[in-house]
Amino acid sequence: MFELPDPLPPGALTAAHPDASPMPGATWWHGHPAAWDVDPQTGALALWRAHKSGPPLEPTGPNQNNGQPGELDTLQGLQLRERVHCGMVAENAVIAASFTVAIRYYVTPGSAARTLFTVNTPDNYLFLSDTGGTLIAKDDRGRIAATLPSPETEAPKLAIVTLNGTQLTLTLDDKTTRAKAIDQILDGTGSLFIGCRNNRPRLLKTLGSALILDVWHFAKPITDATPLKRHHLWAST
Repeated sequence: MFELPDPLPPGALTAAHPDASPMPGATWWHGHPAAWDVDPQTGALALWRAHKSGPPLEPTGPNQNNGQPGELDTLQGLQLRERVHCGMVAENAVIAASFTVAIRYYVTPGSAARTLFTVNTPDNYLFLSDTGGTLIAKDDRGRIAATLPSPETEAPKLAIVTLNGTQLTLTLDDKTTRAKAIDQILDGTGSLFIGCRNNRPRLLKTLGSALILDVWHFAKPITDATPLKRHHLWAST
């Protein structure tokens, strides 16, 4: 815990005041009940609205009231369950050739987050998965992959994926790696899936049990992740 001798101004803690942590050019799905529509009968997350502007995340077809709001201490978000399709999607939200997607998540030690997000186009998809101590960003056609160690921790993690044509950059907290492909990885318009690979009731082994706290989509690849890391720091303390 941080202790400061002087009082902080309103909004200094971005976990409580997301407006105090601007993310220029981002669509931000912030894990907070104010952003959610919850089915009063099932308790399922029926809609996750973007902060200020942008398309909402909606349940995928196989997500039949499976995605529930989750809470652990001060952490709030979409609770995924292992081998259960709890995914949500923003259809046709990504210009797939070049973008940045960042995700802040928590996974209980001893469990596996598995698929965190996927940008899925008709011809190929790029997914991010945290399994067995390894974070991997990889496309379905085997054109590119980038990996980083992802050890177990009691704290949330912040992962950032940037695709810029043939260049893939993967960041986990303070570690970054890059990979380059011969040909462009994705093209056209893609849908952003959270917690799953696609809109089909299969690939159950890819579904894990992370608590998804925040998701950001930048239409243009970012080179400075300072605002994201600042939010991650304050929201995790």
